[in-house]
Amino acid sequence: MLVLELQVPPFPLLAAIGHTEWQPGMQHAQRSFDVFDLIICAKGALYMEEDGLRYEIAEGMMLVLEPGKDHRGYRPTDVQTEVYWIHFQLSSVQKMILKEKTTWEQPLLQQTDQDIEAPPGVIEIPKFAVVDLRNLEPILKEMLELHHVLTRQRSFELHVLLGQFLLQLQKGMRQNSPQARSYFLSEKVATYLGQRLEQPFDSGQMEHDLLYHFDYLARCLKQYTGMSPLQYRHHLQMEKAKRLLAHSELPLKRIGELCGLQDHNYFTRLFKRQTSLTPGEYRKKHQLYFME
Repeated sequence: MLVLELQVPPFPLLAAIGHTEWQPGMQHAQRSFDVFDLIICAKGALYMEEDGLRYEIAEGMMLVLEPGKDHRGYRPTDVQTEVYWIHFQLSSVQKMILKEKTTWEQPLLQQTDQDIEAPPGVIEIPKFAVVDLRNLEPILKEMLELHHVLTRQRSFELHVLLGQFLLQLQKGMRQNSPQARSYFLSEKVATYLGQRLEQPFDSGQMEHDLLYHFDYLARCLKQYTGMSPLQYRHHLQMEKAKRLLAHSELPLKRIGELCGLQDHNYFTRLFKRQTSLTPGEYRKKHQLYFME
């Protein structure tokens, strides 16, 4: 699938949103914008051409027209057609890259609750795709209502809704991709591991609870996080330990136990392997307060 990929922050800025009904025989004029024009067809079909490439945007489909490219209708509408459109723009330092999307890897970011910079992210918008109107149309209607009575405060609300809309588009792409099952299983495994940190790791129990062979579950998780189930569990344990070390006065041994590591020596070795510091050294460096 072709997607428009954007590194964030900063995030896209909404310029306008609209909703129109086209009667049979109407045809889109030729023009070129300095903003992105995202079109969703809710009924009928719209026939658009961009830089010589033709797209039939049927009901339940979307197309993103790119800034600086000429676009026009290449034929009139045949039936009554209903479309939503969103104009959005990027900051002057950003570029959106058109690329073929084949996988949905999500390697974990190295971060702590002491960070002072926003973590990097990515927004991926399908260039031309089928979408689920049931999930998108309520957001679009809410955005339209705000846009009709726009104030400075509502402008902020509108941008929050734009983020929700783009997030829903990304979720829809994953659900419709050939890798959908493996992606959702990886999410299921990650959640399962996170809920059982204090319990011993048991691959057989995971098989029983999630109803798939452990090897397949492990492949799914590694495909999207780059980690095996045990590596991912260790990552979660160390992140929990970091939080407890920085925000509590609990003894180091008790923190290890709360993270599912009953052997204090093993907890110390694992923590140092992950952070290059012992738990005690990490606490001295990152603790936010101390008790007298």
